[in-house]
Amino acid sequence: MTQPKVTVLMSVLNGEDYLREAIDSILAQTFTDFEFLIIDNASTDGTAAIIASYGDARIRCIRNDSVLTLTQSLNKGLKAARGEYIARLDADDIAMTDRLQAQVSYLDTRPEVALVASAWTDFFGKDISQQIPGPIPPSDHQELLAALAEDNVLAHSSLMFRRDAVCTVGGYPEEFAYAMEYALYFKLAAYHRLGSLPKALVAMRNHEGQVTNRAALRAEHLLEEYRIAAKATRSPALDAIGQRRALRKQVKMMVQLSVTHFHNRRIAAAACWLSRGFITSPGIFLCLISRFIPKAVDRGA
Repeated sequence: MTQPKVTVLMSVLNGEDYLREAIDSILAQTFTDFEFLIIDNASTDGTAAIIASYGDARIRCIRNDSVLTLTQSLNKGLKAARGEYIARLDADDIAMTDRLQAQVSYLDTRPEVALVASAWTDFFGKDISQQIPGPIPPSDHQELLAALAEDNVLAHSSLMFRRDAVCTVGGYPEEFAYAMEYALYFKLAAYHRLGSLPKALVAMRNHEGQVTNRAALRAEHLLEEYRIAAKATRSPALDAIGQRRALRKQVKMMVQLSVTHFHNRRIAAAACWLSRGFITSPGIFLCLISRFIPKAVDRGA
């Protein structure tokens, strides 16, 4: 069987509400040399039936026997993928028709770049007609790294990367269940350049079922971003400015963890994170606390 240029990699868990739109957006791509590898993460809804309803030979489905973390499921897909490039798409997002073509062209002409993302639009629920332009990430490698040190400015669904480069660094870090792509950026940047395209190539769906909108998981997500930022402060891929921004991110996550624990009535944990933030960097902590705490309390963060 001929090796495809691109593997579009998706993991889906009980995604029947939006899955068909996501699949259709890939099958409508102007670039056609791809396989579409869908990992059914032991879904119990109509996900399997939706995937099976397509007769397109480019679709390959692997079903997990039990539910894995998204990170584990994606790494399973990386091992099974046959494409030179991997394009990610979540099962509730939509790819613009020229998405694959634009990113393949970019990577083909820049062998030093291992990963390229893009700008995106946001929409809510089922109403894709009302798309809101999102931020445009920096395209320059060093500027992008500096921005990433301060925040996760890339959309996971917008990524295309070289399979060999990611597999060489061990794939997605499995110690992270929610911020796995954020950790991957810094692992890759130690050996390769990163890039981003200014055109919006994906539409990101916002809905209540997303992990980022589940209050019970917020502390776990924040904790992972804190751990990634803490490592980034020592990353050789970052210059002094980038490491300083990573330190600010680290302290910011401590403050946000404190506020989250406070609203969950875990007062001791909230106090612990506040004290750790102050000890890590008193100057950054005091600057953040004066700006962040009053706003966070007002909106019930």
